[in-house]
Amino acid sequence: MSKISNGRFMKWSSVIATLSTTVLALTALITVFLTVTAWKVQQDASRPYFVLIESPKVELGNELSLELKFNNVGMHPAVNLSSETIVFDDRFAGKPIHHDESAIVNEISKDASSSLVMTIPSDEINPQQLNINAYYVVVDLQYADPILNKSYSQTIYMKWNGVQEGKLQPTVHVKVEEKSKILDYFQKQGIDLNTRS
Repeated sequence: MSKISNGRFMKWSSVIATLSTTVLALTALITVFLTVTAWKVQQDASRPYFVLIESPKVELGNELSLELKFNNVGMHPAVNLSSETIVFDDRFAGKPIHHDESAIVNEISKDASSSLVMTIPSDEINPQQLNINAYYVVVDLQYADPILNKSYSQTIYMKWNGVQEGKLQPTVHVKVEEKSKILDYFQKQGIDLNTRS
């Protein structure tokens, strides 16, 4: 082999080696990126997450009582669970008839449940009426994952359809267009769900 052909061979060998190294480096970077992304997705899937176990329970006695039962369906426990509940007329008239904050000290592990009871005094709603207007019920939950050391927030928007001719009406989740009206109402009332007292 001549010196010229040997030099060309070495150049091409060098180019091929450089390209191979570049392809291997890019493949390694893509693999690392996909692994980190999958790990983050798995981490988020393990976080605590609360769902309503059943439809909210409404009782009319001397006072109106609403009970919500939540279940932690996440893999990780939740700590420092605090809630802010707001109940107001579906016509967005006046101030909320109920606005309260509460907190749970104990850890809520996977599949554990917790109840939140709201009692509306009879001077706000007379439970003996045959007809009671509909009310929005908004529950904002804030809690932390002690394993990931992250905080989370969930807001649940519901509408209790009141009482018609003495019959309790169901509680349903609000529609998308209702949510913007609720947020406008909160702004007018000076309610900020991100701030706890």
